[in-house]
Amino acid sequence: AVPYPPLSKSNTKQQTMLTPKEGGYKGEEWLYSPQQLSALRHRANREARSALSSNDLPSSSADGATTADGDNGTNGSKNPLIPVSNFANSSGSSSYLSSLDNNGDILNKEGDSSSPEVSSPSRGSHPLLTAEEESLLIRFYAGRLSSLIGPNATMNRLKRDIKVLATASLLFRRFFLSNSVMVFDPRAIMVASAFLGSKVEDAMVDVRFLEEGTKRMEAPVTISEIIAAELQLLSGVHFDLMCFHPYKTVLSYTNDLRSFLKSERGRALATFPGEDEQQHQQPQQKKRPIVGEDLRPMHDDARRIVDDAVVSDIPLLYSPGKIGLAAMMVANENLQKRIKSERGENDSTAGDGDSEKSKRHVIPTIDLLGYVRVRFENYPPEDVSKLLGQINVLCEMLRGLKEGQYNCGNHGVELDKVKVVHKKLKKCKAWGIMKKSGGGDSASGKKKKKKKKRKAEDASDGNIGEGNSDVPPKAKVPKME
Repeated sequence: AVPYPPLSKSNTKQQTMLTPKEGGYKGEEWLYSPQQLSALRHRANREARSALSSNDLPSSSADGATTADGDNGTNGSKNPLIPVSNFANSSGSSSYLSSLDNNGDILNKEGDSSSPEVSSPSRGSHPLLTAEEESLLIRFYAGRLSSLIGPNATMNRLKRDIKVLATASLLFRRFFLSNSVMVFDPRAIMVASAFLGSKVEDAMVDVRFLEEGTKRMEAPVTISEIIAAELQLLSGVHFDLMCFHPYKTVLSYTNDLRSFLKSERGRALATFPGEDEQQHQQPQQKKRPIVGEDLRPMHDDARRIVDDAVVSDIPLLYSPGKIGLAAMMVANENLQKRIKSERGENDSTAGDGDSEKSKRHVIPTIDLLGYVRVRFENYPPEDVSKLLGQINVLCEMLRGLKEGQYNCGNHGVELDKVKVVHKKLKKCKAWGIMKKSGGGDSASGKKKKKKKKRKAEDASDGNIGEGNSDVPPKAKVPKME
């Protein structure tokens, strides 16, 4: 094969740009088609439904409560309801994925409609979550990761580079390709993903700060829950912690584009506002050279697009090289639209401030499609056409992230629907403590209700907190809905 043209010296192994035949991506085993992605999630949902509808309960504890593996070790359970699965990236996953039709007919063949809809009578016969409802919760928790760790974390001690957040989000989504939120606590797995992601990116945080961060988010997760969930997470991703992100790709393309645009062929693909008219009037005058600052707006906009992409399903569908190139194309389009709108405003409001407004029009118009064709001109035309076709599809997907498409956790999350699904999850979940349906439990439940009623009456009389109660009220930490 013809080698790709040399990049700038700042390039590293992780900054390698894509080629038309991209078979060397190390994370290729985690890439799926949309049909395969849906099939994996439906399979995890079916297995959880089958286990929760079974009459077999986990072993009982001494106080009459039963526990499941999803409690993350907080309740002393050692026998999981369902072992952690990793069929999305296990040795047997290739045979499963290869059996999927391109149209996703495997879903109908395996009978999603025949899966149990309620849990077993011993679990209360509660409605179980569908695969779509699970995806909604996964999308919500992936969006909350940015508040826990990363540049926008609520705690200063948890502020880390954006790549830590991207790795945590990718590990979180990989885990729930093979497992269900009904069996494993998504909140604990979310925090464990942040903890493990900081280790992978060599920016480790103290687990105590993560515990404090969850309290500030009104979603408390204890240290023991985080450690137990981390072990489950490692098993669920098949101990594959290799994660690549489009940020390096955007930087590499920007550096390569800066060098390429300085050449004669490259300079022909970039024009500044009014440059064509100036060249027509003064043909002998040289064009202004492209400098790094001219590409900064496109680079920054592309990174913002990638910020939305890393908390969506797109990293499971396309490699970082393609995502980075598509993000730059979308950013370039957005900049050109912005320039045209500003030109129209300036033409309609021409006056003394023209000199100040003209300073904004320093962004060049770049033909990125021409850049790709020139850079890959030594490859077969059919491979380049296939690559550009994939990039066009990916560009359309990136434009839809602002509307919350492709399970983007940063936009379009309807909290009302999340609350409804979360309430449904509380009744059918296997993790945490589940009480047996019996006379003893109902009696203890009545005692608790009477105790709450007595406290409410005391509070209305103004007795609590004034020395008339032996036990002061305990501060209640609201749970994350």
